[in-house]
Amino acid sequence: MDLQVRLEYLQELIDDESKSLVGKICKRFEIIPDRELLKKDIKELIYEEFRNFKGLLMAGGVGLERTKIIFKSKEKIES
Repeated sequence: MDLQVRLEYLQELIDDESKSLVGKICKRFEIIPDRELLKKDIKELIYEEFRNFKGLLMAGGVGLERTKIIFKSKEKIES
């Protein structure tokens, strides 16, 4: 199967998903004191996120778009 994805879609996907993964990994460092458990959890998290990334990439390749919802605080909206 050949895959064709818009460059803009690919760039947004990489930016959004990498930021999300970094945030999840940093959170793990805050909540898991056991280094061996941390290592196993991060390894599984990376595999899981790349499976998700593959699905999003394949969806983009068949013409589907993804929706990103951004929540803003009331203070930012008013200023």
